[in-house]
Amino acid sequence: MNALTRPPERQVISAEEVARVLNFRCRRSFHDKRANLEAEGFPKKLPGLNGWSRPAIMRWLESNGGTAAGNDDKPAPTPLERRFA
Repeated sequence: MNALTRPPERQVISAEEVARVLNFRCRRSFHDKRANLEAEGFPKKLPGLNGWSRPAIMRWLESNGGTAAGNDDKPAPTPLERRFA
């Protein structure tokens, strides 16, 4: 593989990666909003796999204009964030 060739993106992504795609500060923010997102049609975790479908999430974002995701609404800092603040 040469320097210009990129490996293919994984199709199943973790909660941390989902949080990044949705522009949340951390995985906990996604976890706290997951039920509300799923109520709005956000893809559920894949059965039997420890993750979510990247293509399904990207389709959901395209069809929703990213309006239901993205803003963390500045949640309370996590214990780790408080420790290093």
